[in-house]
Amino acid sequence: MHQLAPLIHNALPHLSFRLRALIDALLLAGGSVGTAQELADRLGFQNRFCLARVLARAGLPPVHRLSGWITVLHWTWAWEREGVSLPRAALRAGREPPACYRLVRRVTGAPWAQVRQAGAEWVLARFLEQCAVSDTEPTTALERAIA
Repeated sequence: MHQLAPLIHNALPHLSFRLRALIDALLLAGGSVGTAQELADRLGFQNRFCLARVLARAGLPPVHRLSGWITVLHWTWAWEREGVSLPRAALRAGREPPACYRLVRRVTGAPWAQVRQAGAEWVLARFLEQCAVSDTEPTTALERAIA
């Protein structure tokens, strides 16, 4: 997972320190680090609404969507690197496997079999497409991540 943080940070250079910390925490925790209010408190925001505004201004999805993307990225990474099946990853995380299959489809728009075959790089590319980039460079977020 530690290899994904630099890719995301390079692709989204406009993120503040606190938002980078949020991304890092989500990556380290496999996508789930508590409620939006708990995150806001930990990151020094007045409340979850302030956090939501900062995320929106930075072009990031809301906390629940961001968490979903990082979770799916984590599962795809685990599949590629260690051969961990989605049901096994779900049970390790204390989740129900059917709910995890639904989360993958809801977040990516594709079933797990297709996501698994496409790989973590594809999931990362789809996630970065969801993030509005504030700078005016002609390159895409994915091109910056790979560079």
